[in-house]
Amino acid sequence: MKARRFDEILRARGYKVVNQVKYQGTNVYLKTHLYNAVICEVIKDSHGKAQEMTFTFVGGKKTPTKDIQTFREVEGDREYLVKEALKIHEAFEELKQLKAPKHLYCF
Repeated sequence: MKARRFDEILRARGYKVVNQVKYQGTNVYLKTHLYNAVICEVIKDSHGKAQEMTFTFVGGKKTPTKDIQTFREVEGDREYLVKEALKIHEAFEELKQLKAPKHLYCF
């Protein structure tokens, strides 16, 4: 995938826009998965350029109290989301460092 902006990467990975600002402020993206939800916040400066990206994990929809197999599935789900968040953040940092032509091949 060829990406020019951070929001293209997030949307390609299944994140949906919750709050989006044009210039200064915080963009909020949400991705709900099988057991967990991830909230991504991107802080923009007064020129509309993304400066910082943070991820927050929220507890899942289902409570895994039945058996160890369900517990393993929940932990596997969380590990997958952590790896995905790290790759997205890595691509975000690479995009910040690039000069023109500004695009990145990822995922």
